[in-house]
Amino acid sequence: MNNLKLFALSGILLLSTSCASILTGSKRKVLFETNPSGAKVFVNGFEKGKTPTTIKVRADDRIDFRLEGYRERVVVMDSKFNLVSIINGISIIGWGIDALTGSLKRVDTKYVKVTLEPSKKTAFIKFMKAGKIKEINIDKKNKIIETIVVLN
Repeated sequence: MNNLKLFALSGILLLSTSCASILTGSKRKVLFETNPSGAKVFVNGFEKGKTPTTIKVRADDRIDFRLEGYRERVVVMDSKFNLVSIINGISIIGWGIDALTGSLKRVDTKYVKVTLEPSKKTAFIKFMKAGKIKEINIDKKNKIIETIVVLN
């Protein structure tokens, strides 16, 4: 009989505390890929690896993809209400803990693929390599440098 009471009391305590924080947590593993692959992946400014990679992220995390010669792309992780938190019922403490840990929202996706576009800087460098510098004019008074490039 005492074991039954202990089990029932444990169940009540579990249901009256932060269920979403305990059962699902605030992070989810997401697979990140880029085309072309090999881009550095930054989560909220911190480098976490190169694509393809799987990283645990939270709702609303900022994900940056950087690859030399390509424009940087940014993705903000989408989220939805974490239905597991409903188990909190009328427990204000449970709702509060889930809110503080970020477990009320959960990342909605498990896979992100980004296509990177060549940067205009790269196009300019390729353009410069195709030609020859014919003349450079330096105006020290107005601080202007004029370059004349002749394409082959």
